[in-house]
Amino acid sequence: MRKGIIFALLFTAPVMVQAGVYTCEVNGRKVYQSTPCNVGDKPLSIDKPVGVTAPHSSNDRSSSEEIRRELEEKRARSQEIVEQRAEEARKKIEIKRAIRSRRVVVGMTADQVISSWGRPKRTSTSMESGFAMEHWIYSGRNAQRHVYFKNGEVVSFTD
Repeated sequence: MRKGIIFALLFTAPVMVQAGVYTCEVNGRKVYQSTPCNVGDKPLSIDKPVGVTAPHSSNDRSSSEEIRRELEEKRARSQEIVEQRAEEARKKIEIKRAIRSRRVVVGMTADQVISSWGRPKRTSTSMESGFAMEHWIYSGRNAQRHVYFKNGEVVSFTD
């Protein structure tokens, strides 16, 4: 007999332990609590949120691998952009230093060359393979210096 009572209590215990959520109005405000507000009140029905799935299903593994790959690709692209911007910043610094020391470097624009060496004595322009090519000639006391541009950027020079 005792075994039967203990057995019945063990099976009903989980039901008795379940707590409900009750909504009450206290001082004009909505309050949620675990005890009924009035005798006979029924607990709220709480539905599972939309879009919630069981964790770690076989589909989740493949989608999480996809997400991981996408994140890695985005990180790689971001790293490429950071490296590209760092290279552009280094190039700008190099050009500013070259102008201050009256030098020409590959990658300068025409305005930057003028800032460094001044205006050329002669220029010539041509089209080669669809690119605008310019040749600037600077005449000095004993020598000539040449600057060659491709689409407005220094590609080579003689000092």
